[in-house]
Amino acid sequence: MMRFASLALLSMALFLSTSPGTSSEGTRAEDGFTPIFDGKALAGWDGDPRLWSVKEGVIRGETTKEAPATRNTFLIWRGGTLGDFELRLSFRISSGNSGVQIRSKDRGDWRVTGYQVEVVPGREQMGLFYDEGGRGRLAEPGQKVAINEKGEKTVVGSVGDLKTIQSAYREKDWNDLIVIARGSHMTQRINGVVFSELTDEDKENRALSGVLALQLHAGPPMLVEYKDIRIKTLAGEIALFNGTDLTGWKVVDTEDFESHGKVYVQDGTIRLEQGGPFTGIAWTGEFPKDNYEVNLGAMRVDGYDFFSGMTFPIADSWATLIVGGWGGMVVGISNVDDMNASENQTTRGVSFELKRWYPIRLRVTTPKFEVWIEGKKVIDLAREGRRFNVWPEQQPIRPFGVATWMTTGALRNLTLRKLDKEP
Repeated sequence: MMRFASLALLSMALFLSTSPGTSSEGTRAEDGFTPIFDGKALAGWDGDPRLWSVKEGVIRGETTKEAPATRNTFLIWRGGTLGDFELRLSFRISSGNSGVQIRSKDRGDWRVTGYQVEVVPGREQMGLFYDEGGRGRLAEPGQKVAINEKGEKTVVGSVGDLKTIQSAYREKDWNDLIVIARGSHMTQRINGVVFSELTDEDKENRALSGVLALQLHAGPPMLVEYKDIRIKTLAGEIALFNGTDLTGWKVVDTEDFESHGKVYVQDGTIRLEQGGPFTGIAWTGEFPKDNYEVNLGAMRVDGYDFFSGMTFPIADSWATLIVGGWGGMVVGISNVDDMNASENQTTRGVSFELKRWYPIRLRVTTPKFEVWIEGKKVIDLAREGRRFNVWPEQQPIRPFGVATWMTTGALRNLTLRKLDKEP
């Protein structure tokens, strides 16, 4: 018997508005990136003029005994807000404590709260994701962390050997920092090495957009320098569900879906009531065949089987991601080499709680496809040499759709993002 799987992007499409910038000799030219510091002055930036200045093409944040910082203070970029983005810059810090604020809140008087990428002289704390003025330490150096909608934090993996990672940091010297934020997922790299990853689904406390700022920490005299600051807006996500009605979707009512349950929108979610056996919806708009990412939140409201069965295209074929099938715990892809989700190399056993939201992410690229649930990768399958197809029961959902089997499910935050060939 066939099994479906559902997935969609919990990343929200946000925006970045930039003002024109003039490149200095030291500013690097890269496709898609906009320089936001011209190397000459603090045009477009706002901070305490006693503490922030430009010297020899570099932003200097400096406190002294004569000019101390009595509390944490920030240099705020006034050129726009950050949504989904890639930030690149170089920094050097010889003493004290600094940080790069992303998607943060401007509290006035050069005070900022929100996500911070730590910048300190010693390598032990580099890679820390911190919530300034909020939840504190979110992800430690070397960690992959997922925070669920209840605010519960789980270390779901590591990005590598901690000592090897930390050895990439050059203490009291220039370092290159890259921060990438897509929806709820954030990554920081230093000198080309991933130092940590964070997935934050805590809607009450997270932020999907906000200001960019640089920190000077209260305390003893300190000096930090920044240069070559540039930013790129990432390809925007396409919302597949408007939160209000089923625009763009059709309720599938043919073949095994003839006895489907009621489908409706309630409180910003799509409800798929239990069918006999299937209830499903199919996307009626255009959909890519390759190199894309889908995110969604899915919940088993009632029943015992799969609450998210997403059929999706793979080049000129299709497959289905099953979440919670075969009695409630199977996650896998139907079909790989004519074997269903319960019997091939993608099969996983995962326990799912009733009436709990699970963020799911599917990425389909030319070399492979990957699946994450609650920020933890559960499937990573190379495509070369394998056949993919769907059972006849699944065909009405093609090219993209979501179904449940003998189960009432709910969906929210469905989004699509097209990828470059090598994301």
